[in-house]
Amino acid sequence: MKYSWEFKLKCVENYKRGIRTPVPENCNTSQKEFCRRVRLWVRVFDIHGIDALKHKTENKVWSAEEKYDLVAKVMAGNSIKSTAIEAGINAGQLYAWINKYKQLEYDGLKCTKRGQLSKKELSVVKNDNIPKEL
Repeated sequence: MKYSWEFKLKCVENYKRGIRTPVPENCNTSQKEFCRRVRLWVRVFDIHGIDALKHKTENKVWSAEEKYDLVAKVMAGNSIKSTAIEAGINAGQLYAWINKYKQLEYDGLKCTKRGQLSKKELSVVKNDNIPKEL
């Protein structure tokens, strides 16, 4: 469930005053999970400010160097969660980058094209598989 920016801000303000915000009625999460999420919003608010609670309209494209800097912080001893919060990404995403780095080193952090091949790329692949006449 996506929470509105105003609701997140209200939860953060209540948390800082020591007031527990109840779980919204239309939400299926437990009180424990909701409190965990509110604490995350508070950490993000403290580090990045009020705009960090808003929904992002575009995804950031991370370069291999930027990914490596974050992976290096974790390898140096920082926690995955705190490093991810500082960078403004999900901890699971950073964990995936670390695994790719451990398997493929720096090349694993480079962006690769996913999905179907274009018509041009497909024609090159098809032509390579055709046996040559003798």
